Amino acid sequence: MILLFADLNVSAQDLLEKRISIRVTNQPLDETLQKIGDLGDFSFSYSPDMIDVKSRVSIQAINLSVREILNEIFKDKVTFKERRKYIILQKNNDYEKPEKPDNFNLNGYIIDTKTGRKLANASIYESVTLASAVSNRYGYYKIRLPTAPAAIRLEVRKEDYIGKTIAIANRQDTYLQITLTPDTLKPISGKLAPQTKARVDSLHHKVEIPQFQVTSAPVIFADTVRPQVAMNRGPDRAAIEYEKFRSTYRRVQSKFVNAFASASQAIHTRNIEDSLHRPFQASILPFLGTNHQLSGNIVNDYSINLIAGYSLGVNKLEVGGIFNVVRGNVTGFQLAGIGNIVGNDVTGFQYANFLNLTLGNFTGFQGANFINYTGKNFKGFQVSGVGNVVVGVLEGHQFSAGYNYAHTVRKGRQIGFVNYADSSARAPLGLFSFVQSNGYRRYEFSSDEFNYFNTAFKTGVSSFYNIFSLGFNGFLSEKPLVSLGYGFGTAQKLGRGWMVNADATGSVVVLKNQKIEDINLGMFKFAIGIEKKIGNQFALFAGPTFNALCGEDRGFINRSKVKGIKPIWVGEEPNLLTKDYTWLGFQAGIRICNITR
Repeated sequence: MILLFADLNVSAQDLLEKRISIRVTNQPLDETLQKIGDLGDFSFSYSPDMIDVKSRVSIQAINLSVREILNEIFKDKVTFKERRKYIILQKNNDYEKPEKPDNFNLNGYIIDTKTGRKLANASIYESVTLASAVSNRYGYYKIRLPTAPAAIRLEVRKEDYIGKTIAIANRQDTYLQITLTPDTLKPISGKLAPQTKARVDSLHHKVEIPQFQVTSAPVIFADTVRPQVAMNRGPDRAAIEYEKFRSTYRRVQSKFVNAFASASQAIHTRNIEDSLHRPFQASILPFLGTNHQLSGNIVNDYSINLIAGYSLGVNKLEVGGIFNVVRGNVTGFQLAGIGNIVGNDVTGFQYANFLNLTLGNFTGFQGANFINYTGKNFKGFQVSGVGNVVVGVLEGHQFSAGYNYAHTVRKGRQIGFVNYADSSARAPLGLFSFVQSNGYRRYEFSSDEFNYFNTAFKTGVSSFYNIFSLGFNGFLSEKPLVSLGYGFGTAQKLGRGWMVNADATGSVVVLKNQKIEDINLGMFKFAIGIEKKIGNQFALFAGPTFNALCGEDRGFINRSKVKGIKPIWVGEEPNLLTKDYTWLGFQAGIRICNITR
């Protein structure tokens, strides 16, 4: 029964779109309707008192839909609707009203001029009243327009077709067929298009796709020169890589649009390339507001969204209770209770309690309690509680209690618990910083008078890096079991493979058989090291150290039992009552160096 009911509904929905051929000359209306019903395998339902069934009609139709044939017969004097296997005919009472109505309906089909094919998902709209419609899968549209405006111009748009503007002079219900011509000047998909000048109107609904460039110009940072060559793999390889990138970019953009738009809004954003403007809009949800179904194609000066809003752009101010979603650019202030999502560039101030997601460039201040994300270049201040991300070039400052990521730091600085950059002209400040291309990294193995074996990892840039150290002596008597440290350092090149380092570290010292809660020894070390490169990845180093050890226990170091390198005690020499020790020492070892590009 369920399948039968579903089949009946499907059939009913298709009755008016059934295509038939019929030729009638001066025949009674009831006989003509009977013939149409027989050809379409359905029946008509109507009242003879409401419709003059004995009037005579003539019609010649070849492969037309039932809707088109009925429109030709009744000339808007009759309305019709489907119900199961019936088409119900009723008298159009609005047709004979002498008074001028407030609104009128336009309906008809959108047709391809070359093939005659009826076009689904075409956009029909009026730019003043923002009335809009989308043609259904049969190419049929119906739009309700007001009679008040002095001039009404109907805009018709379809992706990959030349748009059309139609002046509407007749302010009454009208059946109007519209033809569109394919746009044969569109770029052919799959070919590597030549570089073109960027659009002046950056609010165009197609986000500009970055083009691959080949260049050998060096990028100069504070301590390295790195040639940058992009995608120089020959024309065939470049075309393949570009097409894959282009496809991915378009797919991400499409998902971005469809995630926050209704079905009609998503179709309008694909079809309509025009940028409409409104000084103010208010909405409850993306599809429920003063801009109606065209909100994704409108740039607003001021935008207020009770729950969430969706627009093409904002020029001055946007406030949202939960989400603000903008396909194009934002200029001015944008504030949201949960998140701001922008498909292109932002210039100004952007704040959200949870997330700011900008897919283009950003200039100004971007703040969030959780995460900030900028898909291209950033200039200004980026502040978050958890993380900041800049996919392109950073010319500003990143502040975060969690992590900062930027592909290239050209100006400004990264300040956070963890910092990462592919290349950086400025030293990042944090507990852990990693710079991939022109950074400073050393894996170090050394020995000194306090620990027979030390290992350390240094990461950051040469002007400022983090140090993670570990020292141990095994189970040797009169020596600590292990020391675990952290610190900072700086390095300066001297030329010809020579370098000088200055490091400061603090360590926790653990004795044999000592419980964690009983640890009370701490050590500070300041070291000067002279490094000499051996090959590309190895270096030897040596230099003096200044050490200070303190704790709660007395007599930790027995001066008479010190073996190996003898320290030079600073101040009072240690005895059984000493709790604090200071001395000059010496360290030497080998380093594994990163190869900077």
